[in-house]
Amino acid sequence: MSVRARSRGTRGRGRARPWTCTTFARAVALTAVAAATAVVAPATGAAATGGHAPAWEVSEAGGLSTNAHLSSVSAAGPRAAWAVGHQSFDSVPDGVILRWKDGTWHQDRTAGLPQVNYWHSVDAVSPRDVWAYGWSQTEKVAAHYDGRRWQRVPLPDDGAAPQQGFAELAAVPGRAWLAGDHGLSTWSRGAWRTTDLPTGVSAEDVDARTADDAWAVGGFSYAGQESRPVALHWDGEDWTEVPVPGTGLRLAQVYAESARSVYATGYASPVGEEGYEPRVLHWDGRSWKDVTGPVGGLIPQAVNGDGRGNVWVSGDPDGWEGPPVFWRYDGKRWTEVDGAKVTGGATQAYNITDLAPLGRTGRFWAVGSYELLVGESSSEGYELIERSTR
Repeated sequence: MSVRARSRGTRGRGRARPWTCTTFARAVALTAVAAATAVVAPATGAAATGGHAPAWEVSEAGGLSTNAHLSSVSAAGPRAAWAVGHQSFDSVPDGVILRWKDGTWHQDRTAGLPQVNYWHSVDAVSPRDVWAYGWSQTEKVAAHYDGRRWQRVPLPDDGAAPQQGFAELAAVPGRAWLAGDHGLSTWSRGAWRTTDLPTGVSAEDVDARTADDAWAVGGFSYAGQESRPVALHWDGEDWTEVPVPGTGLRLAQVYAESARSVYATGYASPVGEEGYEPRVLHWDGRSWKDVTGPVGGLIPQAVNGDGRGNVWVSGDPDGWEGPPVFWRYDGKRWTEVDGAKVTGGATQAYNITDLAPLGRTGRFWAVGSYELLVGESSSEGYELIERSTR
């Protein structure tokens, strides 16, 4: 499938369909202390990591209100990073951007930052070139930071409500992309042009290396037809579908390592079985290959490279009591690594939604949330930021 982009207007409004979190019973007094847990790895782990297993520590946890969650993180080198998500006051969601600066995380209140209910995606090209995307009750919002202030960037009019609020963005110098249920929008020279997706196709994620090399992944699902994974490549002018083998698989995240190395994560629901099975695919410039190997115990939601040839995968782990789960791939073998647990509080569940390398240091930021049990039948959620220590 080859689809051509067409120009569209740059303002859009529609009915809101906000994403809401579970309503929790009451607040929990919590002091979060940074702590790294023991690493769990297969027997091949030491060899795969040069004899030193990687570890994680908590960098930020429980500093926002209850019902807080972080959905995206991006770093412009080891000293500058942004994480986005939301918190909640009296059951009203409030979008939040956290910024790593001078060795600490703090809420970004820079001039020009729009007020939204949810910030959903962020990508930092440099400390003076950062894009963020989210939505309020009435509109979808994109904003750009130039090192001094934030400024709204009018979005293309796709006629859709903020159900496309779950769109993901990617950016490189001079260009940005938004990928969602209704289309793939490309920003360049102050204007957007949008490629409509075929009926039944939706995009879950987008990643870009250069202005003429980007990937978007998702799936096809339509009544009466067999579902299948979808991968699309941008060559600077058009999006072209690159066939992915298999059915019943939906791709969720993509990481473009090089022109001939792309990783995509997803999940499959085996016929006649409950639950989902994780999948990790690799594109070598000619075809897709399943490299899932032993990866298991989670629904993958995050994939990225550390700048040194290793790829990391994380997501929503099975069960309540375990720590966050990370899988590290060196191109030959996988190593399972436990993330850090937040101290204090009742039984905890963790969810890692995004990963961002700290330049080429080999280290990562990971963001998401964790939940504490309250009584016997409810829980409360808090934001979580972890950092790999080596």
